[in-house]
Amino acid sequence: MQLGQPRPQSWWFSLRVLSLWLLLPISSVWADTFVVFERPQQLHPDRVLVLVAEIENCSFCERVKQDFLLPLSLNKQWSSRFQVARIDLDSPQKLVDFVGQTTSQKAFAASLGADFSPTLMFLNPLSGARVGEDIVGLVTPDFYGFYLQQQIARAHEQLSQ
Repeated sequence: MQLGQPRPQSWWFSLRVLSLWLLLPISSVWADTFVVFERPQQLHPDRVLVLVAEIENCSFCERVKQDFLLPLSLNKQWSSRFQVARIDLDSPQKLVDFVGQTTSQKAFAASLGADFSPTLMFLNPLSGARVGEDIVGLVTPDFYGFYLQQQIARAHEQLSQ
């Protein structure tokens, strides 16, 4: 090999590094597009609210959003059935709850019985009533997607009745 000639596989390595560099920030930005819950009026009335109760810097929460909620929200078959909003279990940030009262995210989470991060709650977007069983934690990643789809389907069916 002469000086100045590229190594045969260097272009492939550069392409792989570039693709990883481009994809990682985009994925993180997409997962951050799940809105912070502020008031029920921001919600679609015909889609189940999947409310993610989380804490700051929770790697399990990020994994749930990146690996499970994000792909489903980008899937046309599923995206019309649900919407995602987030609340922080420790945040004093104010929101308006389902009865029109101003409260903190922390107090709202407590009123819903959410005290573990992540907790996914399946709620009626108009009343805030539960329309599915909570998914608490990330205990079984291999089956998490199945459980999530099952809960969304059941909750959407109950919401449609």
